[in-house]
Amino acid sequence: MDMVVCRAAEGSLMPSRHPLAGVARWVNERDLYLAVDLVGVRDAEPSGPEWTRLDRLPERVPELIATLMEHSCQGHRISAAAFLAGDVGRQVLAFAASAAYLTGTAPDLSAHLLWVRHGASGRMEGLALRQGTTAVLAEDPAAHRPGAVRVEDEAELDLWLVRRAVDTLAPVIDAVRAHTRFGARPQWSMVADALHAALLAAAEEAGSDQTAAWDRARRMVECINHDRPRVAPRQRPFPLTLAGRPDDRPERVFMVRGGCCFYYRYGPAKCSTCPLSTDTERERVLRDYYEAVPTH
Repeated sequence: MDMVVCRAAEGSLMPSRHPLAGVARWVNERDLYLAVDLVGVRDAEPSGPEWTRLDRLPERVPELIATLMEHSCQGHRISAAAFLAGDVGRQVLAFAASAAYLTGTAPDLSAHLLWVRHGASGRMEGLALRQGTTAVLAEDPAAHRPGAVRVEDEAELDLWLVRRAVDTLAPVIDAVRAHTRFGARPQWSMVADALHAALLAAAEEAGSDQTAAWDRARRMVECINHDRPRVAPRQRPFPLTLAGRPDDRPERVFMVRGGCCFYYRYGPAKCSTCPLSTDTERERVLRDYYEAVPTH
């Protein structure tokens, strides 16, 4: 599945006193395929037909699938369903999971606090997040501020975050399944892909241990099954030593996805992260991209 290049919306809302303003600015300034607008408690909600609040997204699923089929997936219905599941999983969880990983702070992902922005292609290009309660590790001084929920450790933080994301995503996944018959299990696998991809990207950008980031993402994925089985994680790490990397970090960890988005059925090739690609093919594609000599 090709990533959508995201940029923060023009005139985006970024309240400086929002507890996640710093990490949102950090994310928006980097090429992490995320664009985040923060909305203050008393600010007006995002307006315009391109924005949809998450609790209203299930009713728009038929329209979004049709748009994806026409403009992104060349009429392929199941691929459109996979794109939609992957996009909504990434928009809902990628920023929040990165914030939890980087800062030990996680936002409330209840559906009425989130909006996604759709592009003309049907792909989701941005997220707006209204300020709500925030979970904070106990040793953080911010844990004593109004609106903060104190949690004892990373495991409790991750469960607090992911449980709310599951409640928000479940109605959308059910609507996609009802409209397209693309199963809930592969959709939740797309959500698991989003978690792994987000933490690997954050670790790479921050210069942190990517193996540790992978392990943290896998623990977050396990929280998806907190009350019943939803996903059997099949993602696997693909470490690769690349020319031109820093001497202290010669290896980069990539992800092999848990499932296929079917892009190869109408696109020119399989994605480098596709589980249907061989590791030899995967290495060739990644080396061609990351070791290419820039031309001027």
